[in-house]
Amino acid sequence: MVKCTKPKSRPSKPRPDFPLFPHASGRWAKKVRGAFCYFGKVADDHRGERALQLWLDQKDDLLAGRKPRPKIDGTLTVENLVNRWLDAKHKRMDSGELSPLTWRGYRHLGAIIVDALGRTRAAADIGPDDFGKLRAVFASKWGPAKLATAVTHTRAVFKWGYQAGLLATPQRFGDDFGKPSTKTMRQARAAKGPRMFQQSDLLAIIAAADVNAGAMVLLGINGGIGNTDLALLPISSIDIDGGWLNLPRAKTGINRRIPLWSETVDAIRDVLAHRPEPKRGNEGLLFLTQTGANLVKGRSGSLVAGLFQKAATAAGVTGRVFYDLRRTFATVADGARDPVAVSALLGHAPKSGDMTAIYRQAIDDTRLRNVVDHVHDWLFPVATDVLVQEDVDVRGQAAEDPLAVAVARCRAAIEASEGPTRKTLESCWLAELENARQHPRGSAAERIVEVWGAKT
Repeated sequence: MVKCTKPKSRPSKPRPDFPLFPHASGRWAKKVRGAFCYFGKVADDHRGERALQLWLDQKDDLLAGRKPRPKIDGTLTVENLVNRWLDAKHKRMDSGELSPLTWRGYRHLGAIIVDALGRTRAAADIGPDDFGKLRAVFASKWGPAKLATAVTHTRAVFKWGYQAGLLATPQRFGDDFGKPSTKTMRQARAAKGPRMFQQSDLLAIIAAADVNAGAMVLLGINGGIGNTDLALLPISSIDIDGGWLNLPRAKTGINRRIPLWSETVDAIRDVLAHRPEPKRGNEGLLFLTQTGANLVKGRSGSLVAGLFQKAATAAGVTGRVFYDLRRTFATVADGARDPVAVSALLGHAPKSGDMTAIYRQAIDDTRLRNVVDHVHDWLFPVATDVLVQEDVDVRGQAAEDPLAVAVARCRAAIEASEGPTRKTLESCWLAELENARQHPRGSAAERIVEVWGAKT
């Protein structure tokens, strides 16, 4: 008869939440990404203290699918390098040399770098293979434009580490850690199509917007002002009586002097009339939330984009973002045939070596006004190109043309209205009026004559 022997009992975990378990081979183990990883013999480490420390040291590499490399005490880790770089950038933000939005973008990128390369890895140990994998992580998250920015900023982190004396030698990035080609960038832009608004879409959005969003849209198309500049727009920069905005562009520091349309000035007055009590530190800002806070939130830079999308959705306009107003302004303003004035209004920094732009101290106000008036005529054509004058709508030759009479009456009704009524009329009829001007025998002209032709 065969003698049965009771199998030896396997050692137990030192505590229920211990992350490792005693493997049948007599080693502390953990299954990671479908494979067993081992952390020393149980017999030599009954309480698993050394095994646990080894697991914590190798955890980031193992979970990311990398071969663990030993952490060398006293060396600069990837996490240390990124944090030191972020500290340096934070000091520049404190001194006003860097915007809070840019710093938050750096911090987000730094977190991705640390997670992808391993926080305990020695920074000097990162090589071309590691950077190639990091680029793949970037490419999985972003398109070509943002990928190029991420590559540039990552290179800047390690270059800063070398120049600051933290790294003994310059880093080797390898050929795989490059920016997308110019052709790829062009193809990506072409795939998105033209990123500008149609006049009718903009008018519909303005009509559907609330007080804040309506003023933001008008400022965006009036002078190509972007999200962050609007979120931090100081009241002191606005000359309401004179109709001017004097505002440096946050991104470039270039000062801008922008003539404001009467519609834009009226919208700003409306914002001031409904402006809530500001919270501490926001007293000088034009745009505030309902609770008096500023609009700068998170990495996206502001709440401007969300307010715009709400108005665009209400107007039935899709596929556009607030920054497309700047693109639209630049495109339409180009028709004024004064690129120097357009660049000044947009706050573009002069190209390297353009000494004329560097020496130029100002642009004549008349040139600036001509550009914004050109954009105004595109958006509000009936305001400056009325088919007939209101005071002759039923006299002389105008009376013989039913379309001219109907257009004059429609225009007079819009000018006489205010508030929500005016916004509704403009949303419904401004685009129709322009269509009728271009196609006097079209369906839009027929609708105008049908609604406005009969005297009421």
